[in-house]
Amino acid sequence: MNSIMVLLNIFISNVLLYLSVLHVYWAFGGLWPGKNKQELIDMVFGQGDRFPSRFACLFVATGLLLFAVLPFFWTFRKLLLLGESEIQFIFWILIFSTIIFITRGILGYIPQITKMWKPIFVYHTKLIYNPLCLFIGSGILVMILFG
Repeated sequence: MNSIMVLLNIFISNVLLYLSVLHVYWAFGGLWPGKNKQELIDMVFGQGDRFPSRFACLFVATGLLLFAVLPFFWTFRKLLLLGESEIQFIFWILIFSTIIFITRGILGYIPQITKMWKPIFVYHTKLIYNPLCLFIGSGILVMILFG
């Protein structure tokens, strides 16, 4: 087993786990990184005056948790003695997550899209969210292709 792939897996899974926990925190009223609800909306959602529902936050948290766990199953599939159908299922979910993260990473660089967002969100998108999404999507793709 390639130690670089294991380290990549650990890093990506930890970031996704952290993001999942952050969405649970928001689902139950957490305001960080904002100081109030509108500031939080502006920083992490980019538009409007209503934050997504508790259900929506928990739905995203669940998806992020799934995306955090699946790379481990992929990396250790031989040790776990997974069957071909389980491996195929994990493969396609990882492909799906790769598409989601790379698409999200690219969208934040398209001016026609960013003009609809609050400036603080565009700032955070270009500085943090886009590069992180591109790294996660590319990292998962590398794990699929070479792991």
